[in-house]
Amino acid sequence: MQNAAERGSSVGVAVRDLEPVLELYTEGLGLGPFEIEEIDARDARWNGSPAPARLRVASAPLGECEMELIEVEKGRPPHADFLDERGEGMNHFNLDKRTAEEYLATLGRLYGRAIEPFWGLPYNSFCYVESESVGGVTFEVMVGSGHAGKKGYNHLGLVVADTERTIDFYTRTLGLGPFRTGVFPTPRGLYREKRIECVFKASFCDIGETRLRLIQVLEGHTPLTEQLEAQGEGMHHLCVNVGDLDACLSELAEAGVEATWSCPETRTAYLDTRAVGGMTFALSESL
Repeated sequence: MQNAAERGSSVGVAVRDLEPVLELYTEGLGLGPFEIEEIDARDARWNGSPAPARLRVASAPLGECEMELIEVEKGRPPHADFLDERGEGMNHFNLDKRTAEEYLATLGRLYGRAIEPFWGLPYNSFCYVESESVGGVTFEVMVGSGHAGKKGYNHLGLVVADTERTIDFYTRTLGLGPFRTGVFPTPRGLYREKRIECVFKASFCDIGETRLRLIQVLEGHTPLTEQLEAQGEGMHHLCVNVGDLDACLSELAEAGVEATWSCPETRTAYLDTRAVGGMTFALSESL
């Protein structure tokens, strides 16, 4: 499939209740404004069978974004624990604050909500914050651009066991890339009040103008409901916008990648892609 980053993408997050998540994301993290809509997915299908549902969706722009693949080469940072406990998959969402003042202001607003850093170099460049209790997403807050060889965009971070295998699948099957790869030592990182040393291999690719979509299932049983029941709230999929959904699905089926859930009302389909990289991708037809 030929991917076109200029068509953009969206990160889908499954939530039980929009209101507390929206409060944290707008007032704490400075995201938004969010647009809220209800979707009557009466013709949705799951693995070929009817699966009608009603969804409430809040969507906000994130600007230009990247996708990051993280492979731990040395040490025991939280990414290694994530891989052991959950396997490959979506680990965090990065917010790249442009100034030190904005970075510190964000950490201050989060601290007022009892949300504190647990990993990183929080005093000068980046940190992961304990935000999973509301919305299920780990956020990374970063100051400035150019860290770790990235362009200064927000990014979606995946933990993978084998970078080359994942890049090959994403490039060959989904048309993502090109990827920019580097090896990054992180001496004396702070991980839950301990100083550790580790080395990462990190690979970045552009995913275009991106939106954050918080999705609450009002009625029906969907893959989002399944995740909420099994794992709780959190990031569910990365949706890539395409010009012709049916043509892309046909091409992917020939390559052995099937659609598991489809919604004609929104011209969206979720793909069976978790075997390599641990992430569910979706396609949405853009005009």
